Amino acid sequence: MHPLVGIGLVFLAAIAWSVTILTMLIVLVKARRRPLAHGRRAVQSTEIQSSDERAA
Repeated sequence: MHPLVGIGLVFLAAIAWSVTILTMLIVLVKARRRPLAHGRRAVQSTEIQSSDERAA
């Protein structure tokens, strides 16, 4: 194998690895944010139900 081809493959592997790690970090951040938004909705719906029960 030509040395430049080997160097090019190493650079391509490094870029692919970086993109993979970046994608995994983005997925983890989004996964951590979803339960917070879902929890807030649950609290809001509970507050609405309790105020409806008080009105009745």
